[in-house]
Amino acid sequence: MSKRHFLYGGYLAGESEYGAAMKVYALYGAFYKEVAKELGEKRTLELHRRANENMGIKTGITLSQQSATTFDLESLAKTLQMSNQSMGIECELIKGEDSLTLRNLRCPMYDGYRSGGLDDKQAESLCRVGAPAKLGTTLRLLNVDAVYSLRHYRVRPDERCVEEVSLTHR
Repeated sequence: MSKRHFLYGGYLAGESEYGAAMKVYALYGAFYKEVAKELGEKRTLELHRRANENMGIKTGITLSQQSATTFDLESLAKTLQMSNQSMGIECELIKGEDSLTLRNLRCPMYDGYRSGGLDDKQAESLCRVGAPAKLGTTLRLLNVDAVYSLRHYRVRPDERCVEEVSLTHR
């Protein structure tokens, strides 16, 4: 499998990584849907948030052991790109003066959640709740003074989700 090179020396996820991740997210989507039937959407979404916070803790600890002791914009960009790749997400990374913008070109969560039977509203809720919980927790553990936001959630497959990490202190 050939790997296409990306801005910070990473690569865009190959078909096998993407396919495997999509299948996992499809299973998660199907599981989420069944749990929501039993516990209700609100309670299930709260459990999803907590699970993402826990994953943010694990990610933060792992990254702090493997990465630079302090994160400037450049090292944070490389770290976020590697994190996305590990999840099968292909993204374009745009570095601003005090921020990083990630335009997701292809996302196994988006495709997987739908494949698992979630509707657009449920899939968007999982992303809007899960991503800030995980990444926000990770950034805090890495002592990065930054704020995460999901600026745009795609409403059609041909659109792109846009995420942003803005440094709060220079």
